[in-house]
Amino acid sequence: MPKLIEPAAFFCLSFFLPAFAQDLKVEVIYPREDLTITARDSTFIFGNYAPATAQLSINGLRPQQYANGAFLAMVPVQPGRFSFRVVARRDSTANADSAVALRQVNIPPFLLTSPQVPLAIDTSYVFPQDDLELAPGDLLGVAVKGSPGSRATFTLAGIAENLPMAERPARKQFYWGEAVFGRGRPPSTPEVQGIYTGVYQLREADTVRAAALRFQFTNTLGDTVRAVAPGRLSVVSHSVPRVVRLTGELTIGRTAPGKAYQFFLPAGVKLTVSGRDGDYYRVALLDDETIWIPAANCEFLPPGTLPPGGIAQVARTAGFPEHARLTIFLQERVPFKIEQSAKPNRLEIILYGVTADTDWIRHDYGDSLFGEIRWSQERDRKYRLSLDLNQKQQWGYRAFFEDTNLILEVKKTPVLPGWPRQPLQDLLVCVDPGHGPDEGAIGPSGWSERVTTLIWAERLKMKLEARGARVLLTRSGQEGITLGARVKYADVSNADLLVSVHFNALPDGVNPFINHGSSVYYFHPQSYALADRILKRLLISLKLPNFGLYYDNLAVCRITSMPAVLIEPAFIMHPREEEIILDPNMQEKGLNAIVRGLEDFVRAAKD
Repeated sequence: MPKLIEPAAFFCLSFFLPAFAQDLKVEVIYPREDLTITARDSTFIFGNYAPATAQLSINGLRPQQYANGAFLAMVPVQPGRFSFRVVARRDSTANADSAVALRQVNIPPFLLTSPQVPLAIDTSYVFPQDDLELAPGDLLGVAVKGSPGSRATFTLAGIAENLPMAERPARKQFYWGEAVFGRGRPPSTPEVQGIYTGVYQLREADTVRAAALRFQFTNTLGDTVRAVAPGRLSVVSHSVPRVVRLTGELTIGRTAPGKAYQFFLPAGVKLTVSGRDGDYYRVALLDDETIWIPAANCEFLPPGTLPPGGIAQVARTAGFPEHARLTIFLQERVPFKIEQSAKPNRLEIILYGVTADTDWIRHDYGDSLFGEIRWSQERDRKYRLSLDLNQKQQWGYRAFFEDTNLILEVKKTPVLPGWPRQPLQDLLVCVDPGHGPDEGAIGPSGWSERVTTLIWAERLKMKLEARGARVLLTRSGQEGITLGARVKYADVSNADLLVSVHFNALPDGVNPFINHGSSVYYFHPQSYALADRILKRLLISLKLPNFGLYYDNLAVCRITSMPAVLIEPAFIMHPREEEIILDPNMQEKGLNAIVRGLEDFVRAAKD
């Protein structure tokens, strides 16, 4: 039995033999000790070992070993406290020296069908989880899991009793990681039965405060079990609208509590609250259009405050050397959103609570960026202004309020004196080395994304400057600024492009042997062509698998004032791709590909 010694490093738990054989070692980089892993049936583990001739096993299975001393494996797991035991042997003989690394993690239980006997309700799956505040006319949806084949009902204290619930068809539990980064295959876990849903439309008479929601299951033998939802229900009829003003510099409106981003609203915008779910308010844009916003970003205005609204009478444009401006004159800060399209090249401003009386739209005739401007009253209190743009490629916009007037500033195509032979001449490029002070992803050899992105970004800066570009780095050392600060830095610097450099890793449970390679991310339509051209060049130069072009709501890609992309040239967690990331010759190929992608984009975008 080898003597086990635990080193201090938090990410590494290695065990060594006595001094005469200390060159035999094994180090687990991922997963970290005590990490909670959202895997269903198997997950990856990686690290490094020495000497290169050592033979490894993980829980009795042989991992893939690489010439650089790294290893990678997919290992079956079980829910609960789970242990990985990594053994390195000097050779295959029975009495060979060995080193052992142990790693314990937590595997959350996946959903399973509850037993029919004894009759049961799974109290970990009872909804609503948070307190709700709804209004008459709203639909209340509830859900609970328990023994399949039961008769399930729910009761709203003070409102209605024994309302019916329906058992939905059996289905497998969805895992977003496999759907996005894997092959989209269904999980190997069994189908789940016994999930029941119920619904009730609230009436004017259903006025309650903090009412309990109770569930009851009954089987054919007459057995009964009951449970109470964690969340309580309040039903409030507000004859006087509740109006709030946003206090945060930027408030994100979501499709549902904690769900997808849909709106980006500045401070001072007024909204009408129509409900609550935990830490989120539901606000009504129109009678049948709502978004959800964080309650912490809201300041209630005095009762009697009018809901947001007004009249749009006048719009006019003005031209400036680097941008053109559209002003819509309003009486107060109303909720709005901008919709961008590349084909045709157009921006659409949608104002909520606003009625059109737009007899006057004045064009600054000496400025050619803006084409036709049209308004429409899409429906009652929903106003749309469409703005055609006379440029091949949109270079960004800013939307903000000055007092109560909505301003849209649209960036003109940069003046590029070196085009077409030197398309990057005088272009201002903001290069963001991903992560810092956080480590980001870690490779099998222990290299962090924080360190490697800075190496690539600094070399990218030199290459761009050699082609005449002006370059800003969001960080020059291992300590970085927040994501929001990086975006603001690029914006206030009036950069023309934003390129964020990262190296990829997979979510737990996704197979790294078949899912790896180069990828690029974008968010706004104005950034699609930039992402497309950089990815094409990376695939040609690095010759790694095509891991895809991604639309994703990433902070550095959400900036509207310039085309912005996040690039993932390779997977730092994959041993062969970690070698590519660290190899100066491959760095040269990857960085040249990024530069050429930028040049391709600028050449195609030039008016």
